[in-house]
Parts: sequence; structure tokens; C-alpha cells
Amino acid sequence: MRVTEPGHVPPSEGYWMALMQQGEFAASPAPAAEPEEVWEGLGMGRGRPIPMPGPRDLEGAEPDWRAARRYLESGQPFAVTVVGYNRGGLIVRAEGLPRGFVPASHLLRFTNALEGPARRAALARYVGQSLRVRAIEVDEVEGRFILSERLAYQDEERIEALFAELRPGQVRRGVVTKVTAFGAFVDLGGFEGLLHLSEMSWGRVPDPSAVVQTGQELEVLILDVHPQERRVQLSLKRLRPDPWETVAQRYRVGQIVEGVVTTVTHFGAFVRLEEGVEGLLHISELNEHPVGHPREVVREGQSVRVRILHVDPASRRIGLSLRGIDGPSP
Repeated sequence: MRVTEPGHVPPSEGYWMALMQQGEFAASPAPAAEPEEVWEGLGMGRGRPIPMPGPRDLEGAEPDWRAARRYLESGQPFAVTVVGYNRGGLIVRAEGLPRGFVPASHLLRFTNALEGPARRAALARYVGQSLRVRAIEVDEVEGRFILSERLAYQDEERIEALFAELRPGQVRRGVVTKVTAFGAFVDLGGFEGLLHLSEMSWGRVPDPSAVVQTGQELEVLILDVHPQERRVQLSLKRLRPDPWETVAQRYRVGQIVEGVVTTVTHFGAFVRLEEGVEGLLHISELNEHPVGHPREVVREGQSVRVRILHVDPASRRIGLSLRGIDGPSP
């Protein structure tokens, strides 16, 4: 999973190897500033996040990427220590976490227009300081742990007032600020709550961006409020009835219905009968004769007519069969 700004092109691995060897960190002299067009060509123009030099920290210990991802998902601020810098921003460390990077544009009190020696000197003054930051990107494959000091300092008084108002069960209106692989963040009026993909729909959500988009206004249900952890959990699906609560009213044993194959496995296929309701078409019910693999009969996205074998709302299960039916729809 990767969250980043549009149009970002990361520098090559060769650049980062040179960066490590030439010591563009505070521990040794930095090279002369490059022309702006060179930095732009490396994908490191003003306002763009800069990738990490590598997936491991300087000592080679194994970083805890799961902890980094938890910080990203929760939006909770945490403390880091500045251990170095390069032209684009600060290199920071926190015990147990991957080495992080704070782009200069995400520092609270830094003039990003500074160039040359003045820029290096301003960044060098941060070394050894402790910063309060918030995670904005985690990519274990590319070794990227991007942080923001600006986002960690939201309007605290407004946040405190908002947390005093929020209660589980409330319906609030908000604006989607960011869509990720695990869900979306929704601004509730000065603080972002997490709308996890499991709470977006009663059906499967392989891609959260198919359900919500950045900038979209929507009503959400407050599931949980954790003022101390600065965490709010939201739901979209619970504003609509759970289809399984009334599934027995719509489906009965022996009924022939139409559905769409969503997933094919070695033991059968799952068929979506409606949003949030899927039934299992077991391999033994695909054909009158034995089948080596379900893909010999059905495929994802295919429409099928199936017979209902059993309905179990409590277990959220419906058994289906193709046997004795004229076969899948084309």
C-alpha cells in the first residue's frame, strides 16, 4: 500500500546509493546545491515528498513496519528525533520504527524558499531536536516512511471541543480528505476519523476509491471515540439496514435466482445475489459430473442462475447449486 502525491516520480536507486556514500547528512559536509531543474528531474521539486534511502535504518536493525502502518491508520502524532538532513528535508528516528523523512514543506517553521548554504544551515539546526509528527505515507517495499510536522499540530482547542461533542451512534457529516488501500479519512470539522474499508459497504470492497472519493461530502456513523488515543472510527454501511437481517424474507430453499460470480477458489465459487449477500456454490454443486477445478465451469464476473439449497441468516450463509439448471449465463 502506498499513499503519495499525484505525479510523484521517485529518484533512482543509484541516486540514493550516491547520497549515502557522499554523506548528504548532517554527519558530513553536504555537496553543493544542484540547479533546480536537476532536482525536478529527480522528482524532488518543491512541495514533493522525498523517498527514503532504504528500508532499513543506519544500524541495519529490522524496523517495525506494522507499527508504522498503525500510526498511519490512526493518524496519532508521535515523537521523533532528527538525526540528519538532505536538501529536501529531515531524516528522523524513533525507537523501533523505520527511519523517517520529514519533507521541508511539512515543517512548521521552515522557509521552503531558502536555497544553497542558507537552506542547508537552516536544516542542520534541526539535528538533535525532537519533533512531533504524523505519518502520511508508509511503503515497506520502497522503504518509505514519510512524516509531517504540520499535520501533527492541528487546532488543539477545536479538536478538544469536537471530541467533547462526539458520541458513538451519532450521525455526522464530513468531507473525505484521503483515500487509502485500507479505507478513507473523513474530516469531521477539524479532526479526521477513519472509515475502514470493512465499514464502507455490507458487500466486499476491493478498492475503497470505488466507494468514496477525495473531496466528497458524506454522512457517517460514529462507531467509537477514543479521545486519549486521538482516534475516531466511522461507518458508512451501518447507516443502511444489514441485508442479512431480512434475507429469509427474500430467499427460500428451492428458489432459482440470478447472481454474479465474485470469487473462484479451489473448493467452489462465491456468488453475489445482492449488495452484501453472497452465497457459496460448492465444487460438488457445479455439475452433475465431477469437476477438477471450478474454473472449468465458472469465472469471476460471470452471471449465473443458481438454485438455493439452504439459507442460514444467523451464520450469514447461503448454499447454492448449478446442478439441474441449464448452466451459467453467457
